[in-house]
Amino acid sequence: MPDIYSDGWYQAIIELANSRDDLSSRVPAGEWRVAIELEGDGLSPYVPPGTTRYWFIRLVDGKMLEFREAPGKIPGQGLQYRFIGPAHVFEGVAAGVLDPVEVGLNGTITVRGDMRLLMQHAELTNVIFEVYAHNNVTEWSAGKPPYK
Repeated sequence: MPDIYSDGWYQAIIELANSRDDLSSRVPAGEWRVAIELEGDGLSPYVPPGTTRYWFIRLVDGKMLEFREAPGKIPGQGLQYRFIGPAHVFEGVAAGVLDPVEVGLNGTITVRGDMRLLMQHAELTNVIFEVYAHNNVTEWSAGKPPYK
């Protein structure tokens, strides 16, 4: 298992996402470009307070072609979605202790983009979350949420 946020981890996520045709067949056709911003909140040992980590995800016809960390904020031109929130919340989702749909609906993670389309695919988000949570693809070198 690769450490979270390592090159190996990004590759493992891509491979896991693309290994399930039952999932990729349910992703809307076309290209989807997503930015994620993890804000350092003083709780995550991986993102220092006052800093932000930026991720870029690109899916084409149900397959994840890119998942990588970006050196800075990703311009909004051409993005379908931008997710912004505290690093410990994103890590809680990655650790399987927080529900991704719930943290989006309650505003803990801010979502910018077409919410109607996102809500139509909320169940797909839950299925992807379950697949990730049950495949143990992440090593938590500095501790797994809730960081105890």
